[in-house]
Amino acid sequence: MRVGVAVLAALVAAAGVREAKAQGRPLSVSGVNPLTFALVFPGIPEIVSRSDAVNAGAFQVRGRNGSEVVLTFTLPVALTAAGGLSLTLQFGPDDGGWNTQNDLVTARAFDPRVTLTVRLSQQGRLFVWLGSTALPSPTQAAGDYTGTVTLSAAYTGN
Repeated sequence: MRVGVAVLAALVAAAGVREAKAQGRPLSVSGVNPLTFALVFPGIPEIVSRSDAVNAGAFQVRGRNGSEVVLTFTLPVALTAAGGLSLTLQFGPDDGGWNTQNDLVTARAFDPRVTLTVRLSQQGRLFVWLGSTALPSPTQAAGDYTGTVTLSAAYTGN
């Protein structure tokens, strides 16, 4: 019998306050959609693509039109559940996506484990998506596993 593991990784948004004030217009990051692994089975990796419109994590960055910003993710190595349960997560080189338009199809891939420097659109927006792989062990216990992903953004001054 297979045991399902429900997983929800919460998105938390943070912005570089000091740098934002230096440019005269606040820089904000909003979590738009949580990264979600619907049903995970023991021993079977579950992949959520950054281009998955339903399950990929999604953020929106807003700030000064055309400004250069640096984005940094703080990514969990595992999700946790009650009783000290843990479910390993893996982020790969193409698990991040960004676009100045809210369009997953034309989003550019990036490695969310590495800092990204990019420009906001002329409307002062940037859209960011995040996928991941859940790596349940063969004996993974059922449970509601959660974790926190943080996206921080700061103006570069360029």
